[in-house]
Amino acid sequence: MKEHKVLFILENFYGNIKGKLKCPIYNISIINNRNATYSRILKYFENTPYTLYFSETTPFVGINKTQKFPVDNDWIKKGIEYNDWFAVISCCKKAEIACKEIGYEPFMCFPHPTSWAWRKEMMPSCIKRLDEKLNNENNKNS
Repeated sequence: MKEHKVLFILENFYGNIKGKLKCPIYNISIINNRNATYSRILKYFENTPYTLYFSETTPFVGINKTQKFPVDNDWIKKGIEYNDWFAVISCCKKAEIACKEIGYEPFMCFPHPTSWAWRKEMMPSCIKRLDEKLNNENNKNS
């Protein structure tokens, strides 16, 4: 069975790393699933056919969430080209703008995952749209 990979592009990486990220993509095996950002995404995707991956808007750990580095657009492009994604979802205004700047249209654009609208309204609608895309793909292949 084909794996349905969904990439979430988050705002900035905050963690126990020094310098910068080595790869634009990471999977759920390296994240702290109690982290507020990830936990708000992961709980909605339990028992779904989607495999989640994450990326950031920059390879550098930012001083603040809006800090933009010259390499950010290249980093996002590299992440999008890293795999054949079922869907790419930008999770902040910075990611949405960067996708547009490199000429890529994400499947969906969301505010940062800590927002109330994200948790209560947008994630269920996101999964519904992903399911519709999956059903359309399955119908086309049958």
